[in-house]
Amino acid sequence: MWPHLFRRHPIVEKVTAIDISEGMHKKALDRLHRMRAHKIDFIADNVLATKLEASSADFVISTFGLKTFNESQLEGLADLIANVLKPGGHFSLIEASDPTGWFLRPLYLFHLKRVLPLIERLFLNGAQDFAMIGTYSTNFGDARLFAQMLRERGLETNFKKHFFGCATSVSGTKPVAA
Repeated sequence: MWPHLFRRHPIVEKVTAIDISEGMHKKALDRLHRMRAHKIDFIADNVLATKLEASSADFVISTFGLKTFNESQLEGLADLIANVLKPGGHFSLIEASDPTGWFLRPLYLFHLKRVLPLIERLFLNGAQDFAMIGTYSTNFGDARLFAQMLRERGLETNFKKHFFGCATSVSGTKPVAA
């Protein structure tokens, strides 16, 4: 998401990226972001245990990480987002989801649970990025519960389905105090 953030907001000088996997971060920088590396500070940590300063972030962005959290961890993440965002700050999170009610759902789940892990084993040297995506996605459902958690913390929140519900997103802002 970094290229999109820098393109849309060219005045952004620094991004703080948090991931539990330092290796994933290094691969992303090497493959996609070498020219922006000087603008990206990295913290190798569990985002739920990271001590970020209150009201210190203009943006909070996450792609495809929500499904791995249980309900208690999602509550902690909602607390973190509400705390770390500056008034007027924005958040946007997107997640692979279970498109219940969609007539092609069985085909989609077959793709997530069988095809992606097979491609990974054959062509990605067993990276194991996709091995559990189908299980995580069906267990997660969609981002509706997380949207409610963010609303309960006073954030203006929008929930949206994408691709017939195969992905769902939560976005919004922290209100500016009157």
